[in-house]
Amino acid sequence: MMAKFRLKKPSFFTIAFFVLAFVFLALGLGTLGNVHGVGKSYELMTMQDSNAFEVIFQVKNPEKKAKGGGTDTVYCNLHEVYVNLGAIYTEAGKTAEIRLNRSSSSSSFNSGDNYRYTTKLYNLLPETPEEGKESTAVNGDIGNWITPFSEKIRSGNYSVSTYQYYKLTAPSGNLLVNEIVFVGEILTGSGGEGTGEYCVLPATVYKTTPLSNESNDQAKARAQALIDSQHMPSSSQSSFFRFGEEEVATVMTVTQMGLGNTFGASNVYYGDTVYNSLGTSLVAFGTFIFGTSPFGYRFFPMLASFGVLVLGFFLAKSVFKSDKAGFAFALVYALCNFSFGFGHLGTPLMIGVFFLVASLYGAWLFYANGMKKGGLTDALPLVLSGLCGAAAICTNGAMIIPAAFIVALFALGLVKQIRARRAALDVAIEEAEAEEAGTVAARTDEAAEGEQAAPTGKQKVAAVLAEYRRKNTVAPAAFFTSLIVGALLFSLLFLLPVYYAAIKIFDNPASPTSNIFYLTSKLFAGGFAGANVLAEGNPWLPVYYLFRGTGETYAVTALVMNGVAALAGLAGIAFAIYRIVMICKNGEGFGEAFVSVVLPLVGIAVSLIVAIFAKGAMAFILLAYLFAFLLAAGAAEFFGGAEGKVGKAAKIVCITGIVMLAVGFLLFAIFTFSLPLPAGFMNRF
Repeated sequence: MMAKFRLKKPSFFTIAFFVLAFVFLALGLGTLGNVHGVGKSYELMTMQDSNAFEVIFQVKNPEKKAKGGGTDTVYCNLHEVYVNLGAIYTEAGKTAEIRLNRSSSSSSFNSGDNYRYTTKLYNLLPETPEEGKESTAVNGDIGNWITPFSEKIRSGNYSVSTYQYYKLTAPSGNLLVNEIVFVGEILTGSGGEGTGEYCVLPATVYKTTPLSNESNDQAKARAQALIDSQHMPSSSQSSFFRFGEEEVATVMTVTQMGLGNTFGASNVYYGDTVYNSLGTSLVAFGTFIFGTSPFGYRFFPMLASFGVLVLGFFLAKSVFKSDKAGFAFALVYALCNFSFGFGHLGTPLMIGVFFLVASLYGAWLFYANGMKKGGLTDALPLVLSGLCGAAAICTNGAMIIPAAFIVALFALGLVKQIRARRAALDVAIEEAEAEEAGTVAARTDEAAEGEQAAPTGKQKVAAVLAEYRRKNTVAPAAFFTSLIVGALLFSLLFLLPVYYAAIKIFDNPASPTSNIFYLTSKLFAGGFAGANVLAEGNPWLPVYYLFRGTGETYAVTALVMNGVAALAGLAGIAFAIYRIVMICKNGEGFGEAFVSVVLPLVGIAVSLIVAIFAKGAMAFILLAYLFAFLLAAGAAEFFGGAEGKVGKAAKIVCITGIVMLAVGFLLFAIFTFSLPLPAGFMNRF
């Protein structure tokens, strides 16, 4: 009769963790960013075959359904023209120009100032104005909606019925334009007053300059990319709708990935040079699923942050043998503000951290539990650990240093397994010796019918030798093969999606000389020598600004470490030192209890050292905090489970800490979730 299969009833802390994880994921994805993408890109060139390159749009009044059937015209004035740029193909610090001419006729465009709006756009860095003069250039703000013609458009009162045609040109410097949107103010009627309501004006490509190898119809079809995703842009100064400076380099790289091998011989290309190919490819895959929107860029980083929460729970649970410790880690991580902040950052940073934590978890499982039989299933944690370590390196080359730390943990597990072999072999040898001395009755000839004879002592010795020979061979083979082969495979495989973008950034796309191995080495070295061309600020500060809006109402987005969470991390470090002293004092040996507190301490030291010289420094600062939170979880389990006054005091401290942690989380929520507030309040705050 088959035994009934029963699931183990989850504890209170396990149930609480799953509730926390669900809330974390829902809140993280719900505040991730706008889902409206900008469609395909179109390169607006300065000249084509010695002719001015231009795109002419015809803009009309929208129509609405009439009550009696048919349609009615909704009369509008042109209120604003929004432009979304994918790149400015000039040298850093140099400006390009974008120009819009208006006309009542498609055949003639008056070039006077009243009919022409020209704006300078600076590329990455502001131009240096002449002495005594102010710069008139506008930040190109790659990936974000800008209004370069706002001043002149709003100074007039241009009826769409009168001025239907608009010509877009780039007088100097090639531009990659993602989208252009014409927005009108609805009037009370033909020639009436404005109502204060706005709508997207229907626009079509009337005419454009064809390339030398295409027809007029083909050129018009290609220019449709400028108006292929028409929606009302948001002017909200929040990172929910806009990209921060840390994200722009990634946005430029992903944009070039989408363009493939198209390039301009005179163009200067910029992009991210810090992160490796796998992380960039995953971020790009998010835009492939959800569009080139803030949500699309940040989807996989947010999933990675959620993955760190889940893996951290199981890692802390395994290290400290308690789901209470797992929940303590998850709670501190979820409320530390950093976790949401990095999840809302559309760069590969959080993806690399996730893969490294996953690699660490697999290596710890091997250290703590060893291998049962040495089969494929038993080697799976090591295979996953090696592959995840390789993935971390292929996300940021500097991750190779903490990956070496994980290799050291694997080596400790292998030494532990070798010692287990020695212990099992000693037992088997003793039994064999006793059997030969006649103190153990041999049952080989006396086994009952149908009963398998018990193995002899010599057979047990041979079985132990064979078993551990298999284990000690499979373990390093599985781990190092996965790590080394995985790193090579991921590097070459994920170079394919970023190949053309890498050629544009690191080589001359008109005459490339780089092979795939050179590009692979450049992407790997970026973690040490690369430079995110827009990254500024000091990552060692407790507040690291990602986005700062402008205007009367704006948001400030920042990576803020909750002070209570930081104190919990310091308390965890103090706990680790206390445990090390007590273990040495009591002569408990350097077993698993010792490694469980030394391991995170070494992880903190390695992470902070790498953060000093690595270009993706914030990733390693986050890793240091994660190790500190792991120790804090151990402290909560150790002292919270104590008896007497120590246990009661620890519980009071934990409850008080949770309340203060939640208060700190809410206090910094305006920075974490980029909430727009009045400028006066933001300045005072």
